[in-house]
Amino acid sequence: MKNTAELLEKVIDFHGGADFWNQQQGLEAHLNIGGVTWPLKGHDDPLKDVQFKADLHQQKGIWKGIFSTNTSSEFSPLKVSLLDGDKVEESLFQPKDSFQGHTIETPWSKLQLVYFSSYATWNYLTTPFNFLMSGVQVKELEPREEGNEVLRRLEVIYPADFATHSRRQVFYYSEEGFLRRHDYWPEVLGGSSATQIVENYKSFSGIQTGTKRRIYILNEDGSYAKDPVLVSIDIKGLTFN
Repeated sequence: MKNTAELLEKVIDFHGGADFWNQQQGLEAHLNIGGVTWPLKGHDDPLKDVQFKADLHQQKGIWKGIFSTNTSSEFSPLKVSLLDGDKVEESLFQPKDSFQGHTIETPWSKLQLVYFSSYATWNYLTTPFNFLMSGVQVKELEPREEGNEVLRRLEVIYPADFATHSRRQVFYYSEEGFLRRHDYWPEVLGGSSATQIVENYKSFSGIQTGTKRRIYILNEDGSYAKDPVLVSIDIKGLTFN
C-alpha cells in the first residue's frame, strides 16, 4: 500500500534528518563533472575539478574554477553572472527564457551553461530536503523492480518558479532509503528524457549522499542504456555550515 508521508519521512531521516538540515545554512562541494553533454553544447571540460558553494534554503550558488582557474560564477533563478576575480564580466537575466526553442543539439553560451549546471547541481545536492520546500508536491507512485531490488518511487512536482529540469520528476528509493535513480525531462534540452543513477553513498557531516552519479538517456519504456554518459558527477568532498 502506498504511503507518501511514511516514505518521505523515511527518506528524509535516512539522509540526515530535517532538524539537522534546517540547522545548516550552506554547503561547499568539490566536484569533477564530465560527460558528452558539454562538448555537444560547445564546451570542453568546463566543470573539471571545480568548487560549488551554495545556500541550502534558497536557490543560490557559486562556481569556482568554472571554464578556467580564474573564473567564477553566480547563480539565482532570475540571474546568472560570470566573474573574473571580483569583476563581473557578463550577466544574463531571466536565463530560463533564453533556452526557448532549444533542442539537444543547440549550442550554449557560457552563461547558459552556468545556469544549467548551477540549478542542476543545487537540486542534486539538496535532494531530498528540497522536497520539503514551500510549494513542492510529493506523491508515492507504484514501486518498480530494478535488478534485484523493488524500489519505492516518489513523484515530485516543483513550483513553476523553481529552477529545475522539469516540474515533474521521479525518485526511486531502496527499502533502506538510498536514492538509486532519478528520472526527469530537461526543459532546457527541449524536454528530452534522462535518468540519473546514484551510487557510492557516503556521509558528510551527518548528511548522506551518493558520490558517483551517471546520467543516461531515458527510454519511453523506463529503460536506459549506459552509453553514452550524458553527464558524469563525482563528489570528491562535501561540507555543510
